[in-house]
Amino acid sequence: MKTTKFLMTLILAGLFAITINSCKKYDEGGLVSKTEKRITAHTWKLSKYLRNGNDETTILYIKNYEETYSGKGGGSYSRSYNDKNGDFKSETGTWAFEKDEKKLIISGVSSMEITNQTGTVSSSYYNILKLDKDEYWYYFENGGDRHEFRFVKK
Repeated sequence: MKTTKFLMTLILAGLFAITINSCKKYDEGGLVSKTEKRITAHTWKLSKYLRNGNDETTILYIKNYEETYSGKGGGSYSRSYNDKNGDFKSETGTWAFEKDEKKLIISGVSSMEITNQTGTVSSSYYNILKLDKDEYWYYFENGGDRHEFRFVKK
């Protein structure tokens, strides 16, 4: 009888742990369990840029900034934009998840000049804040500043 009770408790604890783990959410919204499906579902178009919590979208040098992810659990990453001179830029690299799918590792792309105040920035690690079917937000630290990019699906 004690063995049966112990096994039932163990099974219930396991189911509870699985349920809790599959319901993890990003800080600003979206389920972690749907990350791969949502991030690769479409191209993401930049809608807002924040530096240290301040909206600096209107002073961005880059225009028409977009990101696309493909592959399962990692794969091809591409981004395109018009630089401060209006020249079209397109780069490809790779992406992969780190640990709990709350951080992306980006490689193979160069830094880019985004504003007069920040100059050129780059990061190999994007911390996901929000990822749902319509929005994707991440941030990275560079030059003592927090750079937050907010995207909408294209």
